[in-house]
Amino acid sequence: MRSNNFSCTLCPRINKHFSVLKKNFPTYHNAPVTGRGNINSKICIVGLAPGLHGANKTGETFTGDFCSNILNTSLQQSNLYHSNQFYLTNALKCLPPYNKPLSSEIKQCSTYLSNELSLMKNLKVIIALGFIAHTSVLKSLQISLKSYKFSHSSIHNLGNIHMIDSYHCSRININTKKLTTNMLNMVFNQAKKYLN
Repeated sequence: MRSNNFSCTLCPRINKHFSVLKKNFPTYHNAPVTGRGNINSKICIVGLAPGLHGANKTGETFTGDFCSNILNTSLQQSNLYHSNQFYLTNALKCLPPYNKPLSSEIKQCSTYLSNELSLMKNLKVIIALGFIAHTSVLKSLQISLKSYKFSHSSIHNLGNIHMIDSYHCSRININTKKLTTNMLNMVFNQAKKYLN
């Protein structure tokens, strides 16, 4: 799936938000954004949603903004970026108002995440960036949330797949040192252990 031919109108609040964004930022993508990278890879990295001046602008997941720069730099430092060993996507394909999705919007979007994960036939590791990504992955795989608590660098055995939790590489998390690039690099290095 490519982001520029993906459409969805299931969430009224987000559709209304897009109509405002199209007036305020007429040159932006302002539409759903699907994943990018190698769908045949063994690693899937799941974030929260497109950033206003990132993927919502460019139409490409994790491009153009602060958290994208942090993530892509960390992938390079972990020797994953140039080897095309990952697929990037978000729990939500659309930018929600105030970057705060409703539970109904997360539920609506879980079908798209589930479809993406099902296309990844070689999938070994999912890296969940943040609590919402963590819960969205479990819901998309129809796995009970009770047995899998979110905490940074936790590794969850989901059968044939391991999910590793990380704090999201948002500006606030980086600025407050809740997440550092070294911490993120360690998560990616953990993931590499499960690729064989």
